[in-house]
Amino acid sequence: MVHSRHRSVGQTGRLKIRARHAADLEQLEDVARRVQSVDRYPIYLPDGDFRRFLTQPASIAASVAVDEGRVVGHVALNPSTSEPVMQVVRSQGDDRSAIYIARLLVDPGARRTGIGRALLQHARQAALSNGFLPVLDVVDIPTAAPAIALYRAEGWREIARVSFDLADMHLEEIVFTAPAD
Repeated sequence: MVHSRHRSVGQTGRLKIRARHAADLEQLEDVARRVQSVDRYPIYLPDGDFRRFLTQPASIAASVAVDEGRVVGHVALNPSTSEPVMQVVRSQGDDRSAIYIARLLVDPGARRTGIGRALLQHARQAALSNGFLPVLDVVDIPTAAPAIALYRAEGWREIARVSFDLADMHLEEIVFTAPAD
């Protein structure tokens, strides 16, 4: 992604956002397990494979939030997402290619300190600075309400709601585009 940033995070110290390294994946899998136990995200996880969830599809860029040496969050920029979401985005008529902010997660023990907001802003800026239209989609379930509230508070605009079946699940998702500068 773009440049690393430092930001104060609660009383715990300094937050650094940097490129994800292979060595981060073990810590990230643990973070993703904790997130899933609290939020049901990811809602669809074939074979319980958190590593595949974090790394597939291959991201254009992936970043982690590190607080005092501990990985506490993650965000990725992906070239694609579900086909129904991509159809909606294509129908919007924006000349820029879309890039999808994905796998945004923050360790439940480190929430309410600005980490999610910092990761979201970092990914948005990386997308915009490279000429992409930043888009994200979120499954509309009760435990996603704080994430949805964050997107709205940051000025993300809901452009559609889509429904589709994935494996044996029926999903309802909200599609957002990033605010202009």
